[in-house]
Amino acid sequence: MPCTMDSSTQSWSARTSAARKAWVFFIALIASFVLFVGVVQNASADGINIRSVDVEMVDEGYLLNADFDLELTPKLQDAVSHGVALDFVLAFDLWRPRAWWFDETIIHFQEHRRLSYVPVTRMYRLNIGSAYETFPNLKEALKALAHVHAVPAAEKQALMKGQRYEDSISLGLDTSLLPKPLQIEGLSTGEWQLSSPIHRFTVNPN
Repeated sequence: MPCTMDSSTQSWSARTSAARKAWVFFIALIASFVLFVGVVQNASADGINIRSVDVEMVDEGYLLNADFDLELTPKLQDAVSHGVALDFVLAFDLWRPRAWWFDETIIHFQEHRRLSYVPVTRMYRLNIGSAYETFPNLKEALKALAHVHAVPAAEKQALMKGQRYEDSISLGLDTSLLPKPLQIEGLSTGEWQLSSPIHRFTVNPN
């Protein structure tokens, strides 16, 4: 006698199979997202890292000095060597913590640094504000890009002796200034993401 299955059993099997497929899809989606975030974070951590930073007091005020370890991803190396300009942003903030009120912001500034390649001269060009410098190879250009020397941070009277000030500094690629096709590609891959972690430190004027 042939074996038969009533409609309720068939319906239960169908629902179980659909639920299993949905669960497998959900797990795969989560795994893909975690992998993507890991790629972006690894690109960020491996690409730019702070090596040293200090705020130096001189007669005119306070100067910011810093050095980063910076290494471009293969995609970015290829892009800049084929004429795509890379715009980086150096961000620095200094504030005075206050226990019973909002922190007092003393300094907030961003400095734009553009790295480009000039095919006619076969030189790399680094623009910092209105000033620029050229380099014979990418290694030297990146070294200069990652070096922050004597950038005016604050006037002398802006910081009070005996006070504690918190600071943060970071350097990262501004992907919003990349060509649109590369911005779209950057949404699905971490190869165009390049930024340092935000580094925090303390300044105590004497």
